[in-house]
Amino acid sequence: MVAEANIGPGPGYSSGDEMTLIEHLKELRNRVFVSAIALVIGTLVCFWFWETILGWLLAPAREQFPDFKVASFSPLDRIGAIFKIGLYGGIVLSSPVVIYEILAFIVPGLTARERKILVPGLAAVIVFLLAGMAFAYWIILPASLKFLLGFGKEDIQNVTGIRQYMDFVTRLIVGVGLSFELPVVMALTAKLGLVRAKQFWGFWRYAIIVIFIIAAIVTPTPDPYNQTLVGGPLLLLYFLGIAFAWALQPKRKKAESADAN
Repeated sequence: MVAEANIGPGPGYSSGDEMTLIEHLKELRNRVFVSAIALVIGTLVCFWFWETILGWLLAPAREQFPDFKVASFSPLDRIGAIFKIGLYGGIVLSSPVVIYEILAFIVPGLTARERKILVPGLAAVIVFLLAGMAFAYWIILPASLKFLLGFGKEDIQNVTGIRQYMDFVTRLIVGVGLSFELPVVMALTAKLGLVRAKQFWGFWRYAIIVIFIIAAIVTPTPDPYNQTLVGGPLLLLYFLGIAFAWALQPKRKKAESADAN
C-alpha cells in the first residue's frame, strides 16, 4: 500500500489518459494512509518530547515571572495537557506531508489557471499562518501574560491551572495565526474577480470595527490592551491586503472602462 503512494497521479496514469473512478479511489486511499501515518508519527514524537514542548509554551510566562508554574486541579489535567501537546504538535509536524499529499491528489486535475491560483495561494496561506503564530508567541503572548498576571499581583497570588493555561496559549496562538490570513483572503477574492481593491479601500472605516470585533473574539480576555495588540497588526494587514488585491486583480480593458464612464 505504501509503495503505491507515489508522487503525482496513481499507478498507470499518464498525462494523456484519464483515471477511472476506481483508480481515483485507490489513489485517495493511499494518500489518506500516508497522511495518517505521518500524523501518528508526529503525535508520537510530540508525546515523547512533551516536557520540552511544555517548556516552550511556559517560556513566555517565565520570561516575565521566572518563578511561574502551572498547577493541576484534577487527576485528568496532566494527561489532558500531554494529550493536547501530542495531538496539536502532531498536526503541526505532519502538516507538510498532509499538504503535499493533498496537492499531489488535486493538482493534476486542475487547469493551468487554477494551478496558478492554488499553489501560490496555498504557499501564502502557510507563510501568513506561521507568521501570525510566531507573532502571537513572541510578541502578543508575553505582553498579554505580563499584563494579566502582573495586574494586582501584590494582593492576588497567581495559581494558574495547566488546563486553563494550555487553553489560553493555544487559543491565542491559533487564533492570531488564522486571523493573519486576512490579506491572503483579500488577495484571492480579488484575483478571482469577486471584489475590487477599490471596494476594499472604500470599506476601510467599517473594516476597523470588524477587525476589532475579530480581535475581541481571538483574545481570551475582554481587556482593550490585548485586543489592541491583535487589532493593530490586523489593521495593517488589511491595508496590505488592499495592496495585494490591487496588484492581483484582473485588469479591466480600456473599452470596459470607457463604457463604465
